[in-house]
Amino acid sequence: MKSHTSSVEPIHAGPPDISLRALGRLATPIFVANLAVIGSATIDTMMAGRLGSEHLAAVAVGNASAVMILLSLVGILQGLSPIVGNLFGARRYERIGFELVQSFWLSILVTIIGAGLMLWTDLWISMGNVSGNVAEMTTVYLIGAALGVGGAVGSRVFIALNAAINRPKVTMWVSLLMLALKAPINAVFMYGLFGLPALGGGGCGISLAFMGWIGFAIYFYIWKKDKIYDKFRPKRFYWPEWSSLKEHLHLGIPIGLSSFFEVSSFTLMAIFIARLGTVSVAAHQIVANITATFYMIPLSIGIAVSVMVSQCMGANYPTHAQTIMYRAYKTAVLLASACALLLFFSRQWLVSLYTADEAVASLACTLLIFGVLYHVTDAAQSVANFSMRGYRVTVLPMIIFGVLLWGVGLGGGLYFGFSGEAFGGPYGAIGFWGSTGSALTLAGIILTIMSVRIANRRIASPSPMR
Repeated sequence: MKSHTSSVEPIHAGPPDISLRALGRLATPIFVANLAVIGSATIDTMMAGRLGSEHLAAVAVGNASAVMILLSLVGILQGLSPIVGNLFGARRYERIGFELVQSFWLSILVTIIGAGLMLWTDLWISMGNVSGNVAEMTTVYLIGAALGVGGAVGSRVFIALNAAINRPKVTMWVSLLMLALKAPINAVFMYGLFGLPALGGGGCGISLAFMGWIGFAIYFYIWKKDKIYDKFRPKRFYWPEWSSLKEHLHLGIPIGLSSFFEVSSFTLMAIFIARLGTVSVAAHQIVANITATFYMIPLSIGIAVSVMVSQCMGANYPTHAQTIMYRAYKTAVLLASACALLLFFSRQWLVSLYTADEAVASLACTLLIFGVLYHVTDAAQSVANFSMRGYRVTVLPMIIFGVLLWGVGLGGGLYFGFSGEAFGGPYGAIGFWGSTGSALTLAGIILTIMSVRIANRRIASPSPMR
């Protein structure tokens, strides 16, 4: 059988549109879709918070564990996006279907690993050091989430494809539909409607599984029926082909590890903070949700610029790739600065939306100040990281994330959170958030410098991309 990964010179297909308007057209639906995903987590947090701190603690530990596993593994599948973006820029549409099939083969392995890790409930409960009702609800959450891994992973393949071929609105509308369904499905399992047992915070995990499979079914239906996808569909059935899978893994494994380091700097923080008591973990969960919501803006810009850079490189226009990267930096930093000011001056009101507990609210307002301090550099980090993905540079960012977010962030958090007597500690949750904020600030500075140097090198000596 003829290999589908033979080297082919890029086609000079004409430069993609790199205007701010084009960036906005791509980033805005991605932002709305990401906001809808965060909205689902917000609904979990608010509904669990109204049931009590134990329910909120269970959601915090369960969600932290499930998200860390899921986002780390689906990151491996994100190698599809720069591959398809490059092919789309070069107008090699027939090959996109083949690469999509290879990504789905990879997703089977990812599903098995992800579900297995989530079902290892004793590990996550012991890491969070929770017991009693909190441990029981956390177990229910993780078992439920494990049942939905396949749907969530399959959906991510379609999400990566849609972004790469300039169809993010599909993801936006599906995500908004999922958001509309979240609270009613949550209520069924949390409150025990229609004769079902009331699972409290654990019911959010069962809901998560339902949402994953509903989303995948919708994406698959659109893929099969929408004529716009005709030129991208595979021409026949393809078995796994190692030469293609190797390219996906070469890009995807570092992306997955980068996601793991980034996500785990917050999720493991939640698990460790759970040892400090329900007040600390509840405050952490609230602040993590608020800051994640605001982070969706630079994240969406980052995803959009990754697609645009890969399309420019596929069409062999490295100067255009550099230009859109710089425009994305300016846009992200400006918006992040405005958001940081909004966060600072409205933090008490925002926290009040989540809890009426004075102790939880007071600590959450303090922790939120750290989110304000690192938000701008975190926005730059997002643009830098995703731009380098567009250039197919994924190993260096992974190393930076690992060293800073685990070494400085998580390691520093463990020290200042639980000991740190030499510096007047321990500082509890404040120690964790201060260390993670420092790590993200350093990551933003270093990755920005790296991305600029890579863009300059691609212009000076452009290398043909697959």
